[in-house]
Amino acid sequence: MPVISRVAVVGRCISRGVDMGQAQQKFVHPDFAEDIRLVIWDLDETFWDGTLTEGGIGYRDDHHRLVIELARRGIMSAICSKNAASTIEALLRDRGLWDYFIFPSIDWTPKGPRIAAMLEQIGLRAPSVLFLDDNPMNLAQAAHMNPGLNVGLPQLISELADAPQLRGKPDPQLSRLAQYKLKERKAVASVVAGGDTIDFLRNSNVRVFLDYNVEAHLDRAIELINRTNQLNFTKIRLPEDQDAARAELSAVLALNTTDAALIRVRDDFGDYGFVGFYLTERLHNMRRIKHFCFSCRTLNMYIEHWTYAHLGRPPMALQAETLSDVIGDLMPVDWITPATLAEMDADEPSPVIRFDHIVARGGCDLASLMHYFALHTDHLVEEFNQPLNGQMFRRDHSSFLMPAIEGGLSEAQISAAATLGYGPDDFTSQLGDMPQGRVLCFLSFWADADIPEYRHGASGLVLPYWLVGAQNHDLIAKSELREAVAKTDPQRQRLAVLARDFTHAGLLTSSEMARRYDRILDQIPTDAQVVVVLAPETGPVQLRNPERSPHPHHQRLNAVLRQVAGQRGNVMLLDPADFITVAEDMIDLNHFKRPVYHRMYQDVIQRLSQTDQGAPDV
Repeated sequence: MPVISRVAVVGRCISRGVDMGQAQQKFVHPDFAEDIRLVIWDLDETFWDGTLTEGGIGYRDDHHRLVIELARRGIMSAICSKNAASTIEALLRDRGLWDYFIFPSIDWTPKGPRIAAMLEQIGLRAPSVLFLDDNPMNLAQAAHMNPGLNVGLPQLISELADAPQLRGKPDPQLSRLAQYKLKERKAVASVVAGGDTIDFLRNSNVRVFLDYNVEAHLDRAIELINRTNQLNFTKIRLPEDQDAARAELSAVLALNTTDAALIRVRDDFGDYGFVGFYLTERLHNMRRIKHFCFSCRTLNMYIEHWTYAHLGRPPMALQAETLSDVIGDLMPVDWITPATLAEMDADEPSPVIRFDHIVARGGCDLASLMHYFALHTDHLVEEFNQPLNGQMFRRDHSSFLMPAIEGGLSEAQISAAATLGYGPDDFTSQLGDMPQGRVLCFLSFWADADIPEYRHGASGLVLPYWLVGAQNHDLIAKSELREAVAKTDPQRQRLAVLARDFTHAGLLTSSEMARRYDRILDQIPTDAQVVVVLAPETGPVQLRNPERSPHPHHQRLNAVLRQVAGQRGNVMLLDPADFITVAEDMIDLNHFKRPVYHRMYQDVIQRLSQTDQGAPDV
């Protein structure tokens, strides 16, 4: 019979005048609905024998040892007692046990409301808590005010050490106890400050470090995914077998469409460690959350709100109830400062390099990079490839950008573009109207290397047209290729228009590439920093067989980019080859494993820190 049911019986027995002794029966086999994370102890006639104010006590060394043993399993102990707080603290300090208890509640008021307040402060749900007391009325009141709370009489204590729900997880360094003691100090300080939670947070120097190297802390990520409940928003679990969980998570982390980070938090009261984890998956450069989970040790710091806003509030399928509403609660979290790893350990936090605007235009290579750079601005413009009207819109081809900086298209050209599925907005860009302030731009033109252009006979419009499988091929000259790559009726209709109304202009010449890139860079103010991503010249095939020739079209593109960038002091070249060492780093020629993009990000940040003259150093 569950412990809670027994307490309910106790309450009914009392109301009917049944002898109290009949209700105080021993719980031989404790039965809890879920694992116990906190034990709340009454003291008189429970933790020790006797009543402190009525003639002294018999201290129970076995209970003393149990509190320490539970702490070493990561299971906390608290106190809810009717006594004089100063006397109890002195007694337990003398025994060397005071610091093993968290959030002690010692006064003469009813225990039910005090336990409710304690659970709210600690951030635990009642079903994961056990309250021990020798008074059945106290147990009944506590269970009534805290639905789901496990309660028991002192006879239950001898069974706790071997109860399966109190096995916990080995914590010989008492790190979990240290985290809860930190939270306790913070709660006390908040009360002293007047209880205004938000004002208190703004004065606590809360800083967050997003550690993208999840692989280095894989077990902690698995623990957060599988063990958090109250602040696990998707509740998608990994296998319980640790090796299987590592293999599954590692496989997902390796994908270039995966973005993930562990979240470490520190404030003036201490370091909370890794308290959160998120993992998002991108399809056609649209992000969706798969894992979003946080430890309750930072509950009411709004770390989860800050993280969700930082990610751009992507879609997330909520599962069951949580203690926090990140979707409905749109409050601005302005008391959290993103920090580097070094700054997390510094006495005085300083922010990471920040930009008023970051503008990125290109393909999925930039989509993978911008996940990291989003930390460095509140205004991120992402102009990436995306599905459009049944085909992929390749913004990484400069033909779609040039009209935005060279006066736009004529009405006749807009009409011609529409016959291939493009609209007026597809030829616009933030680069055509650069924002004011401190700006960082990312450019990637990989499509220029091997996607040919076509010229409209009547209007003179020149633009690329591409379907999967048509790279570097003349779709007009090859009817069999048009039939092979067209998968839908709209695609077949557009290819028919292409063959009828357009002529094949071919790949961009090197001179035309140089003209365009010079014109684009001229559009960007010289005080803005520009990062141009080179195209990979070798893929897995070449890395496994060095005798294979590099990709010739990417070589030609890179040669032009190096020539143009070499004349400009505000342009930084980013070569993926510098961060790829083995074939296993790559998925294919144009897509890399997630750690490669992170290494590219770290390199850019390091170089920016060395050349930056107006922002804090990272």
